[in-house]
Amino acid sequence: MRGPRCLLLPRWRGATSMIALAGVMFVGGCDTNKHADPKFMRAPKSYDPKGGDLSFNEKSLEAFNSMSADDREAHLEKLKTTKGSLTGQATFQRDEELSDKIDDSQHGKFVVWATVPDPVWLEVKIEYQLFSDTALLTGLAPNTHIAFQGTLVDLTYEDSAKPRRLEIKLKADSISPLKD
Repeated sequence: MRGPRCLLLPRWRGATSMIALAGVMFVGGCDTNKHADPKFMRAPKSYDPKGGDLSFNEKSLEAFNSMSADDREAHLEKLKTTKGSLTGQATFQRDEELSDKIDDSQHGKFVVWATVPDPVWLEVKIEYQLFSDTALLTGLAPNTHIAFQGTLVDLTYEDSAKPRRLEIKLKADSISPLKD
């Protein structure tokens, strides 16, 4: 026995198409960024990696980029030999305890990974590895804004990559969360 034949099916498909089209038009008019940046996720007022008095802020990165290779090496050697000469701000990502078998363990037993999410100068992205012999940060949530001071260990500047990338390793003397 056959089931009843539905004559409304073609109309139903048309109605479904109209509802879908109306839904697309409605969703397209919504403000999806209304809750994109909740207050608890905003950077504190003291967080200013571009204009703050930091070792790699906007002005110093512009000067660093325009240096000759020899001038860059001399500048980096000065930062490596002067204890506590590098200051910075970034967003905490994670921390790890290093085993003795990892090459970077010569710089410290603990490492804190931090990045500057927005380019500081032009399109230069900065990533930090902060080494220490003791755990300087514990129980910190990812994406917390931090300030730090230490001595430069190594710097890798990829100026031919897009976006340009600056990877900075330093022996941290202090790391602290930023507050308003």
